Amino acid sequence: MKLFLKQFFRYPIEFLIFIISISIFKIIPIKYARSFGILIAKTVGPNTSIHKLLLNNLRIAFPKKDELWIEDTAFKSWINIGCTIAEYSHLKKVSENIDLVENNYLEEIKSQKKNCIIVSAHSANWEVPGMSVKKLPIDISAIVREPNNQFVNSYIRSLRSKYSVKCYSKNKAGTKKLLSNFRNGDSLALLADQQLSSGIEMSFFKKKMKFSSLPAQLGLKYHCDIYLGWPIRKEDYSLSFEIIDCIKTLGLSQTNEEIQNITKKIIEFYEVMIEKYPHQYFWLHDRWKIK
Repeated sequence: MKLFLKQFFRYPIEFLIFIISISIFKIIPIKYARSFGILIAKTVGPNTSIHKLLLNNLRIAFPKKDELWIEDTAFKSWINIGCTIAEYSHLKKVSENIDLVENNYLEEIKSQKKNCIIVSAHSANWEVPGMSVKKLPIDISAIVREPNNQFVNSYIRSLRSKYSVKCYSKNKAGTKKLLSNFRNGDSLALLADQQLSSGIEMSFFKKKMKFSSLPAQLGLKYHCDIYLGWPIRKEDYSLSFEIIDCIKTLGLSQTNEEIQNITKKIIEFYEVMIEKYPHQYFWLHDRWKIK
């Protein structure tokens, strides 16, 4: 009965609200769409039940911060979410105006003949990593967790097909296709910061959660470089993406110890960047719930 209500009542209603919102944002220039999105998010967000989860996650990650800082960071997080929601109506313009930071790591990716793995996280606008690396002169595949609502998912999938890399569903079939592409020479773009029921248990901000070991496993098995990138929202709300570090796997053995070592390096990178931009990280998942 619950499934029936979701499929034939809840999801169509959600999609109708979604489409109306998208349509309103679309007719407004992106600058004002962001402002409108911010207004809605900072008005509605703090009054929802999920705001408690946001606050709790911040308290776990930053136990030494006082409650004033926690509340302020949570409020700023809603501002970022408001921007991101509004930007879905303007992904073409967002994609065209991402500042893809030129540096030695980016030049390495462009020039190397072997495929690589690009790892990022759900921060700023989480579509930015995929849209950024699409600009590179290499074939790249990604795996994504799609919305549960199949109607919303269909719309988001159509946007990603235009402006992002090749995206596959986070399921058995999607993973199989992703790995097939990788073996055939595609590079991978992964947002590997989400809680996984089948992941390896690691410490994230000094509390255990389960992380994906896929970047480490593939990097070690195929001796691929693992590049660590981060999306950043600037003060004017525009977006940039920068490859900040690289984990070299050549010469390392494919052991559980090395898999854990590389995964730990990725997590430490996340922690450094999140501490630098705490209000831009997506805190609305129950990250430390061990399944």
